[in-house]
Amino acid sequence: MPLTVSELAIYPLKSCKAVTLQSAKVNLSGLEFDRRYMLIDEQGMFVTARNHPTLTLIEANIAQDKLLVSHPDQAKGITLQPANFSCRYADTEIWENKVQGQLTEASVDTWFSELLQMSVRLVYFGEQSERFTSRRPDRPVAFADGYPFLLTTQASLQELNSSGPQTNEMARFRPNIVISGNQPFAEDSWKRIRIGGVIFENVKPCERCIFTTLDPVTAERSKKGEPLKTLAKFRLINGEGVTFGVNLIAENEGCIQVGDTVEIIEYQEPHSYADKR
Repeated sequence: MPLTVSELAIYPLKSCKAVTLQSAKVNLSGLEFDRRYMLIDEQGMFVTARNHPTLTLIEANIAQDKLLVSHPDQAKGITLQPANFSCRYADTEIWENKVQGQLTEASVDTWFSELLQMSVRLVYFGEQSERFTSRRPDRPVAFADGYPFLLTTQASLQELNSSGPQTNEMARFRPNIVISGNQPFAEDSWKRIRIGGVIFENVKPCERCIFTTLDPVTAERSKKGEPLKTLAKFRLINGEGVTFGVNLIAENEGCIQVGDTVEIIEYQEPHSYADKR
């Protein structure tokens, strides 16, 4: 069975609900429009659904050069348009990475502050914003946690679901690219792959956090700590974190689409995991 792309997704606002796509433009910094907006607190620290689960219920849809944002708890949505944003930038921080975020509009800040019941500002990854990945400091990344692309596979999700008490949706893991047709966790051994005309490199396994315990439909947190509890039985790395999916960088730009064949250009020796299931 050939390896193919089964899903593509972006998250225009960091922590928002996924926007599924049939095709996507690949920029070096990530899929076009992916994680270009982010909330920050009064100290400039990034704000995510790890501490504010309701953010996962935000719908943020692209409409030409605008972003249409809504939430079930807000009577009215808002429309964001970069042409109307401030020329000023704010100092922000993501996992100890300093980055300048372009300020948006005061009314937008009010909308989000009312939603979260705390003072926040929305920033945009504008022309003066600049950030790079840690292991590949020559490769840009926007407001994603650490790397511009996250790849997961259907087979690995099925293996996880057959190993624990809970059926997990792929949406919990917030991937950009989902692959079908491989054996479970075969992606660990893919060093370089080609999708369409774009070549991606697997930089590192993606260590997962409490975000994955949020139900993507209700934003409720798992009381049993799933799926982290099950992953810890067979995907524990360095005695600390658990992994699911791989972080990628792109070697070139182009377009990819659902149904594209995935070619493995180069393999690598995967990390060895102790299986305690």
